[in-house]
Amino acid sequence: MKVTMMIKALILVHLWSFVVAVGAWLLQRDVDERIGIRFPSSNVWLTLVILCFLPGVLYLMPIGTVVGFPDIEIPELITAPISESTAGSSESLDYLSIYLGIGILLMCRTLWRWSRLQSLALAPTIEPDVFTTTSKVPPLTLSWPRKVIVIPQGFQTQSALIRHERAHLYYNDAELTLFLLLLQDMMLRTPGVSYLVRQWRLAIELRADHAATKTLTPSERKDYATLLLNGLRSVGDEEVTLPYPTAKLGSTRHRSVKMRLAEIIENKPRVRQRRWGTALLCTSIGASAIGLMSAAASVNKVIDIAYDQVAYVKQTSWRLPASCPGFNEEDVKTELKELTVNGQLVSQHIMSLGIVVVTHDVRRDGQTKNLQVSYSTHSCFEEEAKAAVAQWVTEPQEIEIRNAAVKVHFTISGDTLEELNPQLSEFLQ
Repeated sequence: MKVTMMIKALILVHLWSFVVAVGAWLLQRDVDERIGIRFPSSNVWLTLVILCFLPGVLYLMPIGTVVGFPDIEIPELITAPISESTAGSSESLDYLSIYLGIGILLMCRTLWRWSRLQSLALAPTIEPDVFTTTSKVPPLTLSWPRKVIVIPQGFQTQSALIRHERAHLYYNDAELTLFLLLLQDMMLRTPGVSYLVRQWRLAIELRADHAATKTLTPSERKDYATLLLNGLRSVGDEEVTLPYPTAKLGSTRHRSVKMRLAEIIENKPRVRQRRWGTALLCTSIGASAIGLMSAAASVNKVIDIAYDQVAYVKQTSWRLPASCPGFNEEDVKTELKELTVNGQLVSQHIMSLGIVVVTHDVRRDGQTKNLQVSYSTHSCFEEEAKAAVAQWVTEPQEIEIRNAAVKVHFTISGDTLEELNPQLSEFLQ
C-alpha cells in the first residue's frame, strides 16, 4: 500500500471525526435546565466512532477495480501537489514513520497503565466475582483474563454498586474501553475521536447506573447517589484507575456528574431520540460519499512528466524497419563511445540512423497506452518504435501517468568503422 495513500486516509479520518464530533456536540447540548435530556445511548456513540474511520477505509479499498469508475476527472477532496519526484518519496515515509512512532508510544503507555490494573493484588469475598484490594482505586471491573469486580478495602459497598459493576461485565465494557482507548491513541488523540470516545464512556456509566437503580426505592437511590459522589471525590491518581471512573469530579466534569446524579435519583427511562437515527444515517451517507469520491479521484488522477522520467522494469528492444525509402545517408552520424559491457569498459563506434519520440500514458498496472509519435527523423522508424514501447512495463503505481515521452534511438554499432558499413548497406537495401 502506498505511503501517500495511507497519509491521505489518516487526514480523511482526522477531518471527518472533527466534523462528526462537532455535529454530535450540537445535537446533544442542553437547551434548558434539564441536563443531558438529549444525550444518546452508548450504541449511538460507538457507531459514531466507527463511522469516523469509514472514509479512510473506503479510500484505501480498491474501489476502482470493484466499482469500475469511468475515466473522468473527479475533483480530489484532499488537494496536495504530487509529482514524480514526491509521490511515495522518503519525505512522505518520514512523516508516516513519525506519526506511527508517536501512536505506538501512546498505545504502549495505555497498555502499561492497563497492565497495572491486571496486576492488582486481590482478596476474595463471599461473592465469587467480587474481590477487594488494598490499592487506592475506585470500584471497577477487570477485563480478560480476570473478569471480576474489584472493590477497595474499607469502601462502603452497596448491592446497587455491585449491580452497577456487573452491568459493565455483562456488556464487556472493559474490553471495549481498552479497544477504543488504543484507537484513540492510534489517532494521536485527535479532538474529534477523543470527544466521541469520552462521551461513549459516559454513556456506559449512565447505562450501568440505570441497571443498578431501576429496582431501588427513592431513598435507596439517594443513598447510592451519595456513595457515587463520595467515590468521585476520593478518586486519586487517574493513571492507576483506568478504565474507570469516567467522570472524575472536577471543573471539566460537572455536567457528567450532574447527568449521572439526575439519572440515579429520577430513574426515568431514557427517551428514544429520532434525531439520532437521522444523524447516524446522514453520517453514514457523508462518510461513504467522502471515501468513495476520494478513492475515485485517486483512481483517475494523472500526472504529466517530461522525457525519459519513467522507470521501466521491462523494455522490449526495437527492430530496424525492413525498408526505409527516402532515407538520406548523409544524415547518418557516427561517434565513438565508451560503454560498459559485462562489467568491462569497451569502446564502440555508434552510428545513429534515426530518433523517434513516442508519447504515451502509463496505467496504474504499469502497462502503456495511447501511444503517439510526437517527433521522428524519418517516418519509417515510427511503427517499429511504437511496437517496441507498447510492450514496455513499469512497476504498478498509485496514480496514472499521462503524457510520458521516451526517445527511441535507432543505431548500429561495431568495434571498428569497417564493421558498420556492411550493416548500413544491409539496412539501405
